[in-house]
Amino acid sequence: MIMSIKILKPGLFSTVQDKGRVGYQDQGFSSAGALDDNALRLGQALLNHEGPAIEYTVIGPTIEFLADNAIVMTGARFNVTLNSDNIDQNTVINVKKGDVLEIGQVTKGARGYLNFANPLQLPKIAGSYSTHTRSQIGGYQGRTLKKDDVLTTEKVKNYTTRIGLSANYNEEIFDQQIIHIVEGPQIDAFSETSINALTSSVFKISEQSDRMGYRLQGDSIPPIASADIISEPVALGSIQVPNDGNPIILLNDKQTVGGYTKIATVCAMDLQVLAQKQPGSEIQFEWISVEQATEQLKEKEHKFLQELTNIEQKPIYDLKQLRPTASRIKNLLKGE
Repeated sequence: MIMSIKILKPGLFSTVQDKGRVGYQDQGFSSAGALDDNALRLGQALLNHEGPAIEYTVIGPTIEFLADNAIVMTGARFNVTLNSDNIDQNTVINVKKGDVLEIGQVTKGARGYLNFANPLQLPKIAGSYSTHTRSQIGGYQGRTLKKDDVLTTEKVKNYTTRIGLSANYNEEIFDQQIIHIVEGPQIDAFSETSINALTSSVFKISEQSDRMGYRLQGDSIPPIASADIISEPVALGSIQVPNDGNPIILLNDKQTVGGYTKIATVCAMDLQVLAQKQPGSEIQFEWISVEQATEQLKEKEHKFLQELTNIEQKPIYDLKQLRPTASRIKNLLKGE
């Protein structure tokens, strides 16, 4: 029997993602990967493997399971049902052949992640399962998921042992509006007025935003002269400013090089916050030093790793997920 899942409805820009392509940007490969890396890692920790997840945005997919499995959903909060019954996120849920999972509208945040205990069975491209739609590589046929796609899954021994395992998730990121930034390589190309406007203004994430970058609407902050520079490598979180003065925050699917002036770079600790912002969300930038950014990232990562460690050392179980198994055992003992 081939283990698999079937996509009944794809949701909005649903793609297969993992941690991304690390170490290949010098060859022109975008890193791609989950925009909310912590949400991905939380799901992987709950299932105790590093298999790929389906990332979905604002509206999630509807999936039919063609074989038994177990799942966990992390990241943004969505209306989720299994066979029309509401189920929880951040908890490993048992699913049977024929079950239908419907991940509906988001209620808080923007992006969610669906991990499978019997993980998706896909080829790695340049060391990663991640989808990069512009170059049509990785994931499932290098594209977003479509209706009637059937994705094969692997069979993991004793995969049911994680059922009911739960974890807390930092929901403060959904409400955080401040995005911390450090000076960009071309900051001297901007006037003091533009530099001040970057942090004194409130910017709105445009509808013309995607995994490649967030286009911002707000006060125009054009460079003093032309925005065009000789193309050079660009970092994740770089804030490019073209001649129209409207900033663009470069995200995971960005090109590896760019030819626009870069006024600032979003600190790594706040990339997760950005990942959970929808078009129309407002953000405000705040300058910090590289030293402050480094220290705060270390503190945040240390705290998150402790949460992952607690999943194994101080496990929390959702008893609702354990009851069906316990009931079956009880009935067997009774001879029913």
